[in-house]
Amino acid sequence: MGSSSTRKRGSKQFWPRVRAKKITPVVNNWVVKNPPKEANFLGFPVYKVGMTNVSLIDNFSHTLNKGKEISTAVTILECPSVKILSLRMIGYDEYGNRQVLKEVSAKLKDKNLSRKIDIAKKNIAMPSLEDLKKFAKENEVLELRVKVVTNPSLTTIGKKRPDILELGVSGNIEDALNFSYSKIGAEVKASQVLSSGELVDSHAVTTGKGFQGAVKRFGVKLTSHKSEKKRRHAGNVGAWTPTRVTHTIPLAGQHGFHERTEWNKWILKISDKIDEINNSSGFRGYGIVKNEYMLVKGSVAGPKKRLLTLVKATRPNKRYPKVAPEITYINR
Repeated sequence: MGSSSTRKRGSKQFWPRVRAKKITPVVNNWVVKNPPKEANFLGFPVYKVGMTNVSLIDNFSHTLNKGKEISTAVTILECPSVKILSLRMIGYDEYGNRQVLKEVSAKLKDKNLSRKIDIAKKNIAMPSLEDLKKFAKENEVLELRVKVVTNPSLTTIGKKRPDILELGVSGNIEDALNFSYSKIGAEVKASQVLSSGELVDSHAVTTGKGFQGAVKRFGVKLTSHKSEKKRRHAGNVGAWTPTRVTHTIPLAGQHGFHERTEWNKWILKISDKIDEINNSSGFRGYGIVKNEYMLVKGSVAGPKKRLLTLVKATRPNKRYPKVAPEITYINR
């Protein structure tokens, strides 16, 4: 006999379960708990390579395996350098709406960038740093952000058209402005923003699985073989009154390709020694890593070749050591 009452299937925290608007993840809030003391970027875009396992010396303070060699699963992320496209000043307009008050763009001449946006042919003179400081003071600028351009052509994923996304900048307005202004048009590496042993939040679009039924989408149990009409559907979709199906009922619909955030991913290693992880045939479904790479403990959302945005931890977990463990072996 089946149970008369079961728990709700599917988390209502993620609702509605619709497709992401675009494949590049959007980070709306750049407020982190422990920002860098010096002005720096608060995140970095990376490409997912795949997963493997490593052997490391456990350096957690309260574990049975402390000081012993253990094996753990890791995700490999390739981190090609990015170019700073523009500087954006965020504040309130005369109507009290939060928006971009001023944007200063760099003079980038890139063939691949012209595939994404229209590049102005005329050279427009950039305002001086003093003029920007004066503008920020007069208009009460709240925060600074930069628009960066990725370089997928440096990887082996077979993509040339770059992605454009925003990154937050830490520090007070004056320090952030000095730092960002000096980086406009320059290239930035992942090792300049993130470090080994650091906790980050992963923003990504999950693997798309298309239109799926209630069993796969919500984990609903199969009904009895004597049930009426169907087996792979919810046995009860609501009461007779009111005569409607509420949004809490598990029904068929889009599954996957949702924008999701995962907290506290531990960076085990950042290095540019690609011979440590590459093999002769490369990674299945990706290819050979050519740029700086990153090892993150556990899994992250999205399929291979998907762009992710790593952000400094919004609410870091105190149990993680601040020093990365010693990696003794990488399976490749």
